[in-house]
Amino acid sequence: MNDQAKKLRELAQKIREERDRASLIVDPTIRRPEKISIDHGIIPKVKKTVVGAPPKTIDGTRSSGSTATVAELGVKERLEIKKEMAISPADNTASCTMGIHSTRIIAVSSGKGGVGKSNLVINLGIALAMRGKKVMVLDADLGLANIDVLLGINPKYTLQHLVDGGKTMQEILINGPHSLKIVPGGSGIPELANLSDDKRQKLIENFVELDSEADLALIDTGAGISKNVIAFIIAAREAIIITTPEPTAITDAYGLIKVITQRDIDVDIKIVINMVSSEKEGREIAGRIVMATKQFLNKQIEILGYVTSDPLVNASVRKQEPLILGYPGARASKCIRQIAVNLDKIDKDDVRVVKRNGFRGFLSRLFER
Repeated sequence: MNDQAKKLRELAQKIREERDRASLIVDPTIRRPEKISIDHGIIPKVKKTVVGAPPKTIDGTRSSGSTATVAELGVKERLEIKKEMAISPADNTASCTMGIHSTRIIAVSSGKGGVGKSNLVINLGIALAMRGKKVMVLDADLGLANIDVLLGINPKYTLQHLVDGGKTMQEILINGPHSLKIVPGGSGIPELANLSDDKRQKLIENFVELDSEADLALIDTGAGISKNVIAFIIAAREAIIITTPEPTAITDAYGLIKVITQRDIDVDIKIVINMVSSEKEGREIAGRIVMATKQFLNKQIEILGYVTSDPLVNASVRKQEPLILGYPGARASKCIRQIAVNLDKIDKDDVRVVKRNGFRGFLSRLFER
């Protein structure tokens, strides 16, 4: 009896600790830790690099070399610098990725529904495409798959037809705005866990074809901490977590980050605060989440940006037209374009992306779980 009472007391203590941690994120006045300093606000400014500066090595340092500007160099010197930057023995990143093209795969998720995740995925995908990227969106939200609804399209085929072997990848792909490619997930997503070895291999081969066609793939997962959601995030190795200023959304986002971190500490996690009233609110909420994950989970996450609350978002949804196209001057559109700039700082030929092995690596990891 004493042992049982002891276990109950220990369980109650754990529950109180978790509740205190969640309260700290939602309401920092309960116990305000040391304030985090975020340089340049929530959106980091792009640093201007000197043209002709030596390329970075894998550890982030610069090799020795010229720091002169292009204007100060002659034609011969400029050609030499271009050649060195393209293939430099000091730049291991360049030398190990020559000729290798791996799609950068990012899972986009949230702790709860209703935070504008799918809408952000579509608009972010278009914003990246407008920057010259070849982008693909995979609708993997099992419960509320609505990428097609947001775009006003009615897909004839879905991933289910590809899984069944009736259609090829090229046949189910949908062309969206600015050459955005869309893979309608539909009912085909749950089937992925039950495929035979032959079907798995065929599916991998179909997706690997996209490595040469897509620089970046955004996977719109479901919300919450279900097995499927976590599996997609772990397999992608990079995730964007969307939340809003609502206390429940914040605590659920932290809960999702905690589960991901417990499963795999090395997943690259970024956060976006949606529907904020101001930049200040976005900065404060993002700072609290970053602080809590560092303090309690020993995990460093990145602030990708914020999106201000804008009535034109609802107007675009009703029109089934992406906000960034229908209302390019809207406050929310400007925020999304800035997020695209921040996300675009890592190229698909970056050594971190190449190591993930594109779609082949993604599906292999997904099938392992």
